[in-house]
Amino acid sequence: MTERPAPIAATRHTIMLVTIFLGVSALIALQVGRQVNAPPSPGHVNHVPLYLSAIAFEWGLFYAAWRGLHQAGTPVDRVLGQPLFSAGGWARAAGLGLVAWPLILLVAIGVKMLLARAGLQVDAANTRTIVALGPHGPLEIVLWILVSISAGICEEFVFRGYLMRQFAAWWGWLPALFASAVVFGLGHAYQGIGPVLTITVHGVSFGLLALLTRRLGPGMVAHALEDIVSGLSGA
Repeated sequence: MTERPAPIAATRHTIMLVTIFLGVSALIALQVGRQVNAPPSPGHVNHVPLYLSAIAFEWGLFYAAWRGLHQAGTPVDRVLGQPLFSAGGWARAAGLGLVAWPLILLVAIGVKMLLARAGLQVDAANTRTIVALGPHGPLEIVLWILVSISAGICEEFVFRGYLMRQFAAWWGWLPALFASAVVFGLGHAYQGIGPVLTITVHGVSFGLLALLTRRLGPGMVAHALEDIVSGLSGA
């Protein structure tokens, strides 16, 4: 992908989408920050409302991006890189995602080691977040899996599909790769500066995966798997 693609949505829509996403993410960061930093509760905090809200937020974000595509007459298949209803295409995407997932994890481990040398303990911040927000009990585990699947589908569609392609139309593919990753990382500000940097690198990895495979399915699978495992590791 060396040539700039045509814009896939109106500029105004993209600016509004990014602004709303960052604004809502900032509010979530404040709320989650209070919960993570609050004194330990003697009993388990019910996470069901939080998980349901997260699922609604993810699919609301997906709908907002799809709406911009629809208004501009851009087919969803063009953003996905494959037909929406293709069992064979999704099977191949799942296989590529399973292969890519451990490679993306290795990159993340390397970044964490570099950040640790700089004094940023990413694992400690992640542990605090999982302890405070991770699932407990069968219902929360099921909902966590649904949150993770929703995040894998919706965030890859929005960041590596809509935003990266739209940014590429404005600035070219390389700036778009990093710009979409930065927006993606800032959306996880509730986890702290170390995790934001790691997640930004994750965004670059997922973006490269989308560029190399020319489809979003592999990233959706790898993204969902990573979220599922990270949450259930503390369950």
